[in-house]
Amino acid sequence: MPEPEVGATIRFDSPSVMTDVDCAVRSTGPVNLFPVGGSFGVLGYCLANYSGSNELNPSTGATSWNSKSILSTPHLFYKTEVKYNGTACYYTGQQRRWYDESDYLYTFFAYYPYGDSYYTVEPSTQSGIGIPSLTFTMPFSGRDLSTTLAIEDIPDAMAAAAIDVTRQSGQVKLSFQHLLAGINFKVSNYNGKNDLTIHGLRVSGNFYRSLKIRLSEGLEYPADTFSGTFSLLDGADAADDLLVPAQQTDTKVGDKTLMLISNLEARPDYLGSQIYIHIDYTFMGVRTTDKQFAFVPNYLPQGGTIYTIELNFIGDSFVLNFVVDNNQAWEEGGDSDIQFE
Repeated sequence: MPEPEVGATIRFDSPSVMTDVDCAVRSTGPVNLFPVGGSFGVLGYCLANYSGSNELNPSTGATSWNSKSILSTPHLFYKTEVKYNGTACYYTGQQRRWYDESDYLYTFFAYYPYGDSYYTVEPSTQSGIGIPSLTFTMPFSGRDLSTTLAIEDIPDAMAAAAIDVTRQSGQVKLSFQHLLAGINFKVSNYNGKNDLTIHGLRVSGNFYRSLKIRLSEGLEYPADTFSGTFSLLDGADAADDLLVPAQQTDTKVGDKTLMLISNLEARPDYLGSQIYIHIDYTFMGVRTTDKQFAFVPNYLPQGGTIYTIELNFIGDSFVLNFVVDNNQAWEEGGDSDIQFE
């Protein structure tokens, strides 16, 4: 059995996030830089087992991940917490080392945020064999549409992979990809004379609760859902009132980005079912407390992309438009080898 080289510790480079623009423009929402003080979990692979055995097979060191994954275990790292202090990454406990053989190929699978609160990792133990998977679960489980759900509780779920890297690569480079679709709201008052006041803005419905990533094999969508109402503006709190003067626009309604799972297999209900937008507003002294609009059907929101729902007030009523915000699109690509197929 080959031995790791003494002193050649496996280190992780400062993590990056796949985006070309500054998307951190709201108090709650996605980030474009990995958070200082944040940490991610890692699974690390190199050698596969002998078939039918729990013993590592040194002859598989130089074998590609695609060929050895079904017999591999995360023997180097398993749910290891890696912390980022703003300049470097580090992990505590036993320091894992590269093998001395220069042609060995290593694969790393990472997820953010770290911990068991949001992710279920397979294999369930470090000795588990086979292609790993992550199941991300939203922090909600209720079935009551009247339940108030906090947008602030939704994490900016991300994952990354580095496949078939060698020790010559130096520090392991991980580029994290956003998993959720982001939704912003924008209000434009096209009335020529009168101001518009938005008191409340809510989104209710049945939403998808989890998604599963299988390394290099794409996404799966469990059937579980949760129900409730997200509030961007609280109609019961006058401090939340948003005044939109005539012929003006507010582009940051609620100062929050609602992040949801987009189920690409659930046409036409990609984000869930029975989703409604509720608007509480006053125009020309008349208050309408719950103007409802059904969520845009048949629109396919991609994970890792921000969309804007434009609430256009024309004449004396709203017209909704659902568009990709090209100035805040998250990019798929870069150095990550996660494949969402």
